[in-house]
Amino acid sequence: MALARIRRVLGNRIAQNAAALYAVQILSYVLPLISLPYLARVLEPPSFGLVAFAQSFANWLAVVGEYGFNYSATRSIARLRDRKDAVAGIVMSIMGAKLLLVIGMVALTALAWFAIESFRAHTALAFWALMIAVAASLSPVWYFQAIERTWVVAILEGFIRLGHLIGIFIFVRSPEDTWLALAVQAIAYGLATIIELWLMYREIPLKVPNLSMSWVALRVSWSLFLARASDSFYTSANGVILGLLTSPIQVGFFENGNRLVRPGLAILWPLAQAIYPRINHLIKRDVDAAMRLSRLALWATVGIGLVGGVLLAALAPLLVTLLFGEQYKASIPVLQVMSLLLPIVGFGYSLSMQYMFPRQMDREVMYSVLSASALNLVLALILAPRMGALGMAIAVVSAEAWAAGFRFIVLKLRKIL
Repeated sequence: MALARIRRVLGNRIAQNAAALYAVQILSYVLPLISLPYLARVLEPPSFGLVAFAQSFANWLAVVGEYGFNYSATRSIARLRDRKDAVAGIVMSIMGAKLLLVIGMVALTALAWFAIESFRAHTALAFWALMIAVAASLSPVWYFQAIERTWVVAILEGFIRLGHLIGIFIFVRSPEDTWLALAVQAIAYGLATIIELWLMYREIPLKVPNLSMSWVALRVSWSLFLARASDSFYTSANGVILGLLTSPIQVGFFENGNRLVRPGLAILWPLAQAIYPRINHLIKRDVDAAMRLSRLALWATVGIGLVGGVLLAALAPLLVTLLFGEQYKASIPVLQVMSLLLPIVGFGYSLSMQYMFPRQMDREVMYSVLSASALNLVLALILAPRMGALGMAIAVVSAEAWAAGFRFIVLKLRKIL
């Protein structure tokens, strides 16, 4: 009886996707525990800070290329996935929009090169940051999410992350190899994206994008993009903001804590990502079943976040000292503050993914993120010049708490929760 039940669970598509995503997210947590200490010690604080600054810029730039399609395209394809021609049309419009966005990303990088002294002094950092962002932007992860085969991308990304780690150990040996840390990442991500595109176009007809349909895709996802772009101010872009307000060394202190907590946050996402297309599929057919699934994802995600947050805060002194050394002790309070993100983000992310996006409440999510982004920026301007990396950590946690509370209140007022 028990064996039959286990077989049924393992045969469930949601369980398969969630298991594969969790395996990769665990890998993504373990691998930085190997690569980050190595880079921090080999590059030393000034050069390590430059790499962290460039990677933060790449992550923010990738938000422009992603443009909210991981939600809007997933939602659209999930609802029409039985109609191959319709799916091919959606893919055509999304990829056309992505190509237009890449042109915009190149222009933004050129502006950053003129405006940011660190990029002018280290042009290779700006170039490879752009390549990382382009590779991440063109990845069709939204397609595999929609057809509930995220495990394909998860397995591929697992191998790519291992290759990235090996490349760092082979090529990055001294502070002079700073740009190589970014180049290895860009090449690894690029290979993953090429394989993902090949797998996608094996299943659907390849259609040449046209400008009008690409423009429609951009307009449809505009509110989601605003939400994602604003969200990046207190996630991906905080290293950039901190670098502009203080120094690359403070970016290094902040990113040590940020990168230790971000993989922990990523452990919260697979369940929500795996269930998201199923809820979109059910919302028009069986609202009660969709609500049951949403509640399950919410409580599971928040529970995991609470346990993880407590453990991370308690272990922060040991982790920072052991992994990075005495010269990075300023990262300890940063990590302790940012460990609060695990339950807070788990709560807010589940509200948007399981309750709001399936009901097309994109605008409400956008408002929550826009207001949180404004709060993050104001607090960063006040706290970062005075408290450095710790001030930025406080700003990030405050912004995420505001965003989660905003979504909760909206759902309560709409009598959805």
